[in-house]
Amino acid sequence: MDLSPTLPQPASSPSMTYVFHPEQHGHLVPWIAALHASCMNTDRMIGPFLPPFDNGKLLGWWRERIAESNNGTRVIVLLLPETPPGSKPVGNDLRGLAMLKLSDTETGSFRGKIDTLLVNREFRRQGGAKALVDALEYEAARRGRTLIRVNTETNSPAEAAFKKFGYIEFGQVPQFSRAVGVSHLNGGSLKKSETFFYKDLLTISQQQQHQQQQPQQQQQPQYLQEFSNGVANSNSSSSS
Repeated sequence: MDLSPTLPQPASSPSMTYVFHPEQHGHLVPWIAALHASCMNTDRMIGPFLPPFDNGKLLGWWRERIAESNNGTRVIVLLLPETPPGSKPVGNDLRGLAMLKLSDTETGSFRGKIDTLLVNREFRRQGGAKALVDALEYEAARRGRTLIRVNTETNSPAEAAFKKFGYIEFGQVPQFSRAVGVSHLNGGSLKKSETFFYKDLLTISQQQQHQQQQPQQQQQPQYLQEFSNGVANSNSSSSS
């Protein structure tokens, strides 16, 4: 399938997030790969491949990610218009996608890493990226993954977005990745720097738990309210 399909036009229906399920969303894989290719081509986003992109390689890469989702080591969240019960979204419904890789080590069983955040150009600046990240954080907290990491290209829109989302920068690595579109210039020497962030959901939930009774404070996201209540109940059980 051609990985440069016509992008969907903005629609009046609001966007919603859905956790990827193979029976409900498996048919969207070619469109997911197409969105990924579009972001790497048009936005020069740093990804796993350098152009020209091979359709088979990109589709195979996404099938591997979905296999990880199926075996519980990855969470994939889709941004779609509301899908009526009993129906499936069509390919051009895909507006965005985000992924969380769950650490598979015993010592890192509380960690996760956001390694993909894609939003269709026609649906940007509408809160889609924030909705996807919020959904990943909810799914992470639900699985006991309270420490989230992410790295972005330095001085990129993604870097600014994660700062806005409350992620804490802890360092930069110069010349971390080869730049898409310029990998063959200057002998392939041009690389881009990466900025690294983390967010501790447990600390945030504990801090906001003490602020819930203060009416002037901005209400915390629902997933953090639920997580805070779970922590409080656990502490009560331990002390009783």
